[in-house]
Amino acid sequence: MKYVMLCWLVFLLGACASNTSSYRAAKPDGTGYKEIALDSTSYRVQFKTRGNQRTTAHNYALQRAAELTLNAGYDWFIVSKETRRLINEGSNSPQLPETITTHRCGLLGCKTQTHQAPDLDIERQESYTVVLMDIHMGRGIRPEKNSYDAQETWGQLSAKK
Repeated sequence: MKYVMLCWLVFLLGACASNTSSYRAAKPDGTGYKEIALDSTSYRVQFKTRGNQRTTAHNYALQRAAELTLNAGYDWFIVSKETRRLINEGSNSPQLPETITTHRCGLLGCKTQTHQAPDLDIERQESYTVVLMDIHMGRGIRPEKNSYDAQETWGQLSAKK
């Protein structure tokens, strides 16, 4: 009986330890999320994970975009640009574009703006997946193309933890 209880306890502790989330602010090694405000309604979101986890990094970047949108009091966000990179120990660090082009579409048409690229540090170590996502936040009627309802996106992705 003691053996069964001990096995059960080890199983429970192992399950709790493996349920930790990688969704967090960036740590000193660079893993996690960080963002830079491009203007009052636009951000560049970065999410970096260890290993080749493109889908996970993409989902966490979307989750952070939804969180930023909700915290700023907006209803939806558009992903105007997304870059996914796998960085290996032997590869060169990826070069970020020198400029950022954002497209804003509303009911009266679209507008394109160019910004100087902010400096996001992408460290080079073993193997990492990095997702960079430029987002624009809005209220009211949500555009159909490349847009996400912030509340719905947050609810779906935060439940996966």
